[in-house]
Amino acid sequence: MRSITHEKESFYDLQKDDRVFVGGVHYIVDKIARGGMGFVLLLWKDTENETKHQSLLGLKLALKVVLPGSSKSEIQLFKRELTVWAGLNHFNIIGLLEIFDSTDAGWVAAMDWCPGSLRDILNKRGKIALKESTDIIGNIIDGLSYAYEKDKVLHLDLKPENILYHLDIGRLMNGRSTSEEELQKFRFMLSDWGIASIKQQKLNSIAGLPPNSDMAAKTLNNIGTLKYMAPERFTPGVSSSIYSDMFSLGMIYLQMTTGKLPFKASGRGDEYLISGQYLKEAENLLYREKIHKKICEVILQMISINPNHRQSDYLILRKQLIHAYRKTKGLFGQFL
Repeated sequence: MRSITHEKESFYDLQKDDRVFVGGVHYIVDKIARGGMGFVLLLWKDTENETKHQSLLGLKLALKVVLPGSSKSEIQLFKRELTVWAGLNHFNIIGLLEIFDSTDAGWVAAMDWCPGSLRDILNKRGKIALKESTDIIGNIIDGLSYAYEKDKVLHLDLKPENILYHLDIGRLMNGRSTSEEELQKFRFMLSDWGIASIKQQKLNSIAGLPPNSDMAAKTLNNIGTLKYMAPERFTPGVSSSIYSDMFSLGMIYLQMTTGKLPFKASGRGDEYLISGQYLKEAENLLYREKIHKKICEVILQMISINPNHRQSDYLILRKQLIHAYRKTKGLFGQFL
């Protein structure tokens, strides 16, 4: 494993404009971000002092480690994420370029630096046009389907913050996007596999947490971001399934098309989910935004309170979306 070196006492002491050698390649710190259990450095390659060192690392790079002071269980959970992530090589999944060692911070994940997330777009726009929303969902379906078909991996933390975007060079070269504001110039990718559920026994044995760890005593099925979690995940002992990610994906689609989630400020999100109150509010949101009936049917099935009433696999969902969108008489674009 190659190492990361710098002139600071600790990896966590690095500041903007500090120099970092990543596997022998010279970078400069541009931004620092913290969130959840992660500490992220965004770097620019120092082209003035560039060496001829061979590397797959790009001009811009993101480094992710656990936060300082993380417990042994949290560190083990991060290593588990990297083990899962390393096996996922897909156009709609953020690629893990390499794993480095930073000495004091331990394992460091190097990945492409993306300009933003779906959350950033929603914060700016409020809601997203149906054509663009459906295209984004198509991107995410492709990434989720690949992970599940390849290694039986469920994401379990789907939310706008974990959907990143980057320029889609292929679309730009083919003239598929002309407007500066048009989202079709981007490809959308899944990130953050920290609480992924692994249904493939062999991979699970490699990536699984030690049986005596604190985190192993908990079920990762019941951890996540509340307002995007399927209702059954609040029931102790209930195992996650493809239906769990289907629900979260439906909530994201609902939020993109209506600009809101189906919860009231005065109520508790978990109570809305467990009781099914969110469904009536979701119907009201879709009605107020005049979303086409066929699209409404797909979304409401995705977020059904009963997991067995949701779409059973991504191929079925994809076919439903294609059929529903055609009924809106719009051009289906890249999603076809």
